[in-house]
Amino acid sequence: MKKINLKSLSIILAFLLVIPLINSCEDNDEDEFTFYDTYIEGYIKDYHTGKPVEGVIFDAAYIDPSNTGTFTSDPYYVRNVAISNSEGYYKIKVPKHGEFGSPKVSVDFTAIKITPRETENYSFEFKTFNIKNQKLDVENKRVDITPVTYGYLKVIMPKDYTEMWAINPWEASTYERPFYKGKFIEKQSFNTEYKLLLFKVPLEKTRFSYGNNYVNDYDFTIINPKDTITLNVEK
Repeated sequence: MKKINLKSLSIILAFLLVIPLINSCEDNDEDEFTFYDTYIEGYIKDYHTGKPVEGVIFDAAYIDPSNTGTFTSDPYYVRNVAISNSEGYYKIKVPKHGEFGSPKVSVDFTAIKITPRETENYSFEFKTFNIKNQKLDVENKRVDITPVTYGYLKVIMPKDYTEMWAINPWEASTYERPFYKGKFIEKQSFNTEYKLLLFKVPLEKTRFSYGNNYVNDYDFTIINPKDTITLNVEK
């Protein structure tokens, strides 16, 4: 009786198991999209210095009629649709039609929501563009962004003081002119009775609300990037 080569048999079996996997991968069609011959484009430059802001990554949501109303489906999200270059320039294609999902749907897009990602020095806001109303199906749209960076706020307060705060610029933060979103950085012991809290805050006129239920307001203005202002809270 002829002996069976177990090593050869195992290779054959492994190959037979792989074939269905290969076929199943080929059967899964990828999502397909078409685009108008138009773009949303512009330059990102620091509001105060005018210097280009390089490396800002953009994400987008493609919106169709099923994404509006009381009971809606989620729009199609796309990451890394653009990144600003050394001149601060960005360029984003306008979506026209999509076939995607499981089961697959076929939709015509009506809007695009664009969201630049936050960087170390800047915060950003999203904006939704209606394709037909803003004529994005027939012409490019230029939208420049001039982000406002941050300065520092030192708050010296009694050690037993309630640590509640809110940081808000006086002007509205928009896609075109976004303000830095205030952040708590660190807490230190200032002396035996007081502590020091350090914040990154937006430049220009800003309100710092603090205490129980934010009952105290401190309005201040920082003009130059990375400058520092100090608030002393007495007992």
